[in-house]
Amino acid sequence: MSTATRPRDPDLDHVRWHDLECGGYDADLPLWRELAAAAPGVAAGDARVLDLGAGTGRVALWLAAAGHPVLGADVDPVFCAELRRRAGVRDVPASAVVSDARELRLAERFPLVLAPMQTVQLLGGAAAREAMLVGIREHLTPGGVAAIAIVEDVEPFDVADAEAVAPDMRDHDGTVYASRPVGVTVADGQIVLDRIREIVEPSGERHVSSDRTVLDVLDADTLEDEARHAGLRVLPRRAIGATDDHVGSQVVMLGA
Repeated sequence: MSTATRPRDPDLDHVRWHDLECGGYDADLPLWRELAAAAPGVAAGDARVLDLGAGTGRVALWLAAAGHPVLGADVDPVFCAELRRRAGVRDVPASAVVSDARELRLAERFPLVLAPMQTVQLLGGAAAREAMLVGIREHLTPGGVAAIAIVEDVEPFDVADAEAVAPDMRDHDGTVYASRPVGVTVADGQIVLDRIREIVEPSGERHVSSDRTVLDVLDADTLEDEARHAGLRVLPRRAIGATDDHVGSQVVMLGA
């Protein structure tokens, strides 16, 4: 629904919503930097990290700013173009390629593959995860490592509970974007997050829409079993602690 007819740039809005709802998360960044620093060839610039589900570059640009070359892969061409643009502006060694994590066909192998922020749970079931895991195996260098973040414990809430949740907001030169979670349901093997999005322009014009994100219910034991079936070695897990705004994550660690 929109209360105004003024045309907007849908790609710009798409990027800004992603940045608002995902770009501020940083609890996982120290772990990715630790892993990148330990990956053979990455610190010297002789090899790149592969960042799956890279979006606009939250992880890729941060690692690249620390001197670690990164290739981001995302199914969304708008996000990939924005990641490349930002890398150029910041003069950091990051790039992006449009690629579905379930259909990796990259002419390169990597000592480290990252799948942050529940990327693996967005794929749509066990068969899709298997395709991703096989692709990871085929793109790891000998001895390479993959790190896959998942969320196991999610507390459902409804519209009444959401009234106590402050929206995420950002001002872009007088145009305000606000995103408010209005419900989380867990049923039939899925975690469904619903949001209301609102844009308020300097003129007062408002644009209101809804957004839904669907994650597969998944635990670390299941993902590790699937990884073994795909021919990967299971390594000791890591963990990312909860914050005031985000639940904690398990990080399944896999080896070639």
